[in-house]
This record gives sequence, C-alpha cells and structure tokens, in this order.
Amino acid sequence: MAEPTRWDPCTFTPEQIGDTGLDPDHRDVGWGRGIVVPDWDICRFRPVGVDVPYVFVVKSSLNRTVDEARSDSGNLDGLDTELDGRDAFQYRTDVARSIIDCNLAVDLSSGIVVFSVDYLHVGDGVDPCPILHRHVDDLKVALPSA
Repeated sequence: MAEPTRWDPCTFTPEQIGDTGLDPDHRDVGWGRGIVVPDWDICRFRPVGVDVPYVFVVKSSLNRTVDEARSDSGNLDGLDTELDGRDAFQYRTDVARSIIDCNLAVDLSSGIVVFSVDYLHVGDGVDPCPILHRHVDDLKVALPSA
C-alpha cells in the first residue's frame, strides 16, 4: 500500500485565488529561509494592494488531527463544525498581539488542513471569521476528496 502524501496547501490555481478576492499573483510558499517545520507545509495568500488588512494562510499536515486542535488548550473560543461533511473545528489563538486570527482545522482523508485569517489591523473591530469562511467556501472545491 502506498504511503499517504501530504496535500499541498499551494494547490489552488491563480484563478481560484483571484475568484475569492485574493491576489492571484501573490503566494508565499514555505516557512521562510532556513526554517523547517517537518509536520507542516504552508502557503500564504493576501488581498490585492499594498497595505493589506490580513493574510490568508493554508497549512497541511499528515501527522496532525482535528481532535488535536480541539484538545489544544491554546486554541480559544472553539466551535465544533463541519465542512461539506468533513469534521472541522473553528478556533482563535492569542499567540501575537499584532494580529487577530480565526482558524478552521478540517479533516482530510490523509491528515488535516488548517485555514487561517491573520488579521493585521488590530483594533478596527473586524471579526476575521467571516472573512475566513468566505475564502474557505470559495476554495473547498479544491480539497482532495474525502
């Protein structure tokens, strides 16, 4: 039996990214120069423009689960949910004062994908969760079949 492969969070086409209102010409692949996070692949997207209010982050792992996200005490305001019949968990974190985030961990046939909106304009009263759900609803068709 073949080893499962990690789903690539940069799989989205420029057209799919553009259709959800993000910049189809911008994608930031990986963790950064010299940084290796063995359990996770990451891809970042952003809206069109210069002073962008948020970054849309997609991470995938073969070794993590939605239940781990549920049981992590650092994940706040947890909400059990689903995405097209897949187990999912929405949460926020408090890891940085420079952002307000909203995250959605979604079960894949092999591993997990975590979608995040890291909202940068802290203090303007915007809830990042509706932004997150709009992008996830637009992009969920690209997830591997369950």
